[in-house]
Amino acid sequence: MRNTTARRLLAGTAAALCLAVGVGPAGATGNSVTVAVGGTSAQALHPVTATTTGTVLWAAPTLAWGCTRAKIPSSPVSEVHGGTGVIGVLTIRALSFQGCTWPGGTMMTALTTPATLHVTGPATSGSSDVVQGHLDDLTIRSSYAICDFTVTGSARVTFNESTQRLAIEETGFTGNLTVSKVRGCLGQVQNGQAMNLTMNLQLTSPDGAINIS
Repeated sequence: MRNTTARRLLAGTAAALCLAVGVGPAGATGNSVTVAVGGTSAQALHPVTATTTGTVLWAAPTLAWGCTRAKIPSSPVSEVHGGTGVIGVLTIRALSFQGCTWPGGTMMTALTTPATLHVTGPATSGSSDVVQGHLDDLTIRSSYAICDFTVTGSARVTFNESTQRLAIEETGFTGNLTVSKVRGCLGQVQNGQAMNLTMNLQLTSPDGAINIS
């Protein structure tokens, strides 16, 4: 039933895919690629969910902390964009984090606006590539009683076709992710700071394995 509902939602938006194929959002950068799901590269939207393998690690220059897990839920529907000439490969509409430890409490953390995966590295027709890219338009809010802040920007990623694992690997305080809208937080995070984020998301689509070429 859940898959049927997801497919109906995707069918209602499939017509919009022709606008997404070959044309990215304003400011987005990425390679034009072919995306096949379950062996077919026909133009279509494919629902996707994910859970993390291992812990999620966050770090600001002044503090490091972790979350026990994160997930892309089945609703709202996140989707892989199948077809040729695709620039926005994956749209993540929700990403929630659990067990995020913070001095004095547990931090509620979640993606608040959709994020998009763009490919920047080479990809072949094989099924064992590790494809480089970045996850753009990230806006993640963290809050609890004495602290509230937002992390925005993009994060470097790799997608392993063999394992279907999306690894977010934003390290080195590059400034691709930055902190803003800080309220409280005892100076542990500050406006304008660069942020690190590392995590591994195991992607699953009921339509089959994802391949980028």
